[in-house]
Amino acid sequence: MANTEINKGDKILLAIDELSKKRKIGGKITKEEMVVKVWKMFPNDFCIKGYPQYPNSDISKYVTRLFKENLLRGSFFNYTITEKGREYVKNRLLKGSVKSKDILSIPRQIESEITRIINSKVFKLYLTGETNFIESDLFDFLGTSSRSFSDSNKTAFISKFNLISKEIISFCEKNKDQQKELEKIILLWHILLNKFKDLLSTKIKI
Repeated sequence: MANTEINKGDKILLAIDELSKKRKIGGKITKEEMVVKVWKMFPNDFCIKGYPQYPNSDISKYVTRLFKENLLRGSFFNYTITEKGREYVKNRLLKGSVKSKDILSIPRQIESEITRIINSKVFKLYLTGETNFIESDLFDFLGTSSRSFSDSNKTAFISKFNLISKEIISFCEKNKDQQKELEKIILLWHILLNKFKDLLSTKIKI
């Protein structure tokens, strides 16, 4: 199996296994939790077609296979991996075709910023082919306002600029092969930086 790409059912099992490691005693793993988790881990496989920022909950057929093979038990209100399922994850999936780099785990703050950017007006304009951006588009991408740029200490603006330039873009660079929208975020960022470099250089060091 080392050279075989795992299927969606296997990826769902991996997501449930990750959730079970953090589950408190008596806690449950619901369908909603599983849907969000597997989307975060494998965004390209489990997003709504045309809407990468949203998870696809239509995955019952893959879960049914896991039940039939006794890899999973319970219901949509409380999934539990069987002993056979744990062995399958440990000995076949994690030692086989799934490497740690294949699983996209997103820190909460970064996830929130990426979702905001994908839903922003400037990102949607960029997807239509627009590149003739105005100053307000830069602030839209950063998630701040022109007022923060004109404040005397510019603390809010600099904080947001550093978050995007150092953490968000770095994360996108490392994971762009797993989610195509991340590469688009990088490209748009460089377009905005280049277009407004003179404006930015008068206020902050870039």
